[in-house]
Amino acid sequence: MNPKDYTIEGVLGPHGLLARNLPGFEFRSVQMDMALLIQEALQKNLPAIIEAGTGTGKTFGYLTPLILSGRKAVISTGTKNLQEQIFQRDLPRLLAATGLRADAVMMKGRKNYLCLHRYHQRFVQSALPAPEAFDVRGRLEAWIRRTSFADREELPWMADQDTLWDSLSAGSDQCLGSECLFLDQCFLGRLRSRAAESRLIIVNHHLFFADMKVKEGGFGEIIPRFEAVVFDEAHHVEEVATAAFGERLSTAQMLEWAADFEEIVAASVKRPPTNLLMLLQRFRAAVGGIEQALEGFSDRERIAPDLLAHLKAGPGREIRRCLQSIRQEETLFQIETEGIEPLLLRAREIERLVTETLEPKEADWLNWFEKRKRGIMFYASPLDVSEDLKGRLYQKCPRVLLTSATLAAAGNFDYAAARLGLPENALKGIFPSHFDFKRQALLYVPADLPAPGHPRFSEAAGERILEILGLSKGRALVLFTSYQNLFNVHRHLQDKLPFTLLKQGDAPRSTLLETFREDIHSILLATGSFWQGVDVPGEALSCLIVDKLPFSSPGDPLVAARITHLQEQGKNAFMSYQVPEAVLALKQGLGRLIRTNTDRGVMAILDVRLRHARYGGIFLESLPPVPVTACIEDIADFYGREPKAGKEQSVSAPGKRNSLDSGTEKG
Repeated sequence: MNPKDYTIEGVLGPHGLLARNLPGFEFRSVQMDMALLIQEALQKNLPAIIEAGTGTGKTFGYLTPLILSGRKAVISTGTKNLQEQIFQRDLPRLLAATGLRADAVMMKGRKNYLCLHRYHQRFVQSALPAPEAFDVRGRLEAWIRRTSFADREELPWMADQDTLWDSLSAGSDQCLGSECLFLDQCFLGRLRSRAAESRLIIVNHHLFFADMKVKEGGFGEIIPRFEAVVFDEAHHVEEVATAAFGERLSTAQMLEWAADFEEIVAASVKRPPTNLLMLLQRFRAAVGGIEQALEGFSDRERIAPDLLAHLKAGPGREIRRCLQSIRQEETLFQIETEGIEPLLLRAREIERLVTETLEPKEADWLNWFEKRKRGIMFYASPLDVSEDLKGRLYQKCPRVLLTSATLAAAGNFDYAAARLGLPENALKGIFPSHFDFKRQALLYVPADLPAPGHPRFSEAAGERILEILGLSKGRALVLFTSYQNLFNVHRHLQDKLPFTLLKQGDAPRSTLLETFREDIHSILLATGSFWQGVDVPGEALSCLIVDKLPFSSPGDPLVAARITHLQEQGKNAFMSYQVPEAVLALKQGLGRLIRTNTDRGVMAILDVRLRHARYGGIFLESLPPVPVTACIEDIADFYGREPKAGKEQSVSAPGKRNSLDSGTEKG
């Protein structure tokens, strides 16, 4: 093999290995430029932040320089889906087409892997009916004999909601460590050994930051040491780091501990000590007292100082007292089982978390709660993780590479760099999509609708959506910033269109997306979780409608606290936080529409603030160079024209119909 082949240009260039050996590969200059910037960062020991638009081929753009560098690297993704795509599809294709070598392993959180100790414990003391237990155990035993790492994804017959898996896997607080009888056969230990030998370790953000926190405690780390890290889907990093650097404790977690404790004691002695059972009863009652104290509150709220004081001094104190009494109970030392010690360690950790989450924090932290199906989650969250990231990440591993299709706002990285604590010496690059947005897309922003805050907005938006869907013949994803708007528009559209109408919540997300892809003229109404990660190339998604600019709700406790924190620092929270955050969210939405060179579609944003507000230009400057119109007839014209490669689609000129003025017209 020619040594020149093993360069960035030799792999990604117009006559490189991929162009010669990978069917369907298309040379993209922006992909090669991105790879060269990453190579420079790796060589100069610098961080880098990179926006790579949809279709630039960013995965090969960072894999190639990483592999050529020979450094041990971690690739962290925002979702498990992308993590698996890189490991199972992208990396193997790159290596097969180029002849490059890179030993790789994929790692997930502990709870994704079977724990042999918990497995044996579960089926010795099985609560399942005997026939069912026998059948499940047989299937699991056959799998255990052939699996390498016992990843839960390898069990398609076990439903996602099956609670059995919780009793077969172990969190960090449930692991026996060196005391485990199955230490030599441990699947997670086997995976760690494999990762220590691998050059590329593919993880997700949640595991990366959870492991970072564990490393600081000096015990229980999963990811081995590395020389460089790439954060793909880096727009998720702040959210995940906020969760990891904070503290959280759920009522479900506490009740699960009580159930595990009771089960171990019952299995170890014929007659459990009465005083232990009474302490567990008091403990459960105290947990119930926390839940009762929050009855009547909304699903997500800041914990006000007086409520926090009540929770800490009342049920919180009782929980700690019960746990302390249980840990000091003399009868426990007479129970001969290896399961008691980890349960006592978990009790100590719950005590600590009760204190941390119910203790008033500094001004740059927030105590808040969230009601979930399985109970209430309490949080103590930092409002700004930039300093934490500087000390915990960049100083320990300078080669940090952040990439996403949405990191820049108004053509710069000022917002993302500030929120992520990016060092000033970081390399920066914006590599736009090679899609021809002027030909492939049209942006419709009406001039005649009421503003979103107007009482008639929902009704008027519903009418306009109905009109647009008639022109697009369905084939549309309609994204809402609130469930209320979604429900209002759904009622308005029902029985008025000859197309299948799908609504978030009516079926699992995966089922809705599968139906939406297969039923070409269907319409899918959805909210937050569908703004990202929806991949529907082709005709099925030919129209994307957004009801309002996606500003985060100031009713969200973290958003409200960040706004207040910035204002107390003398900053304009709206322009420095809310606007750029909404810009990035809108870019994520637009990214659902044009996924390939042959996609065509209309994006409609029904928010007149995009036209009239002083910040509207920031949104438009941040979007690809797509033609903009205020005239709905242009939508009909767009769908009526057959696409002609290389030719730009035109829209109405200002003055002819309601177009944006020349100061904000794009394209």
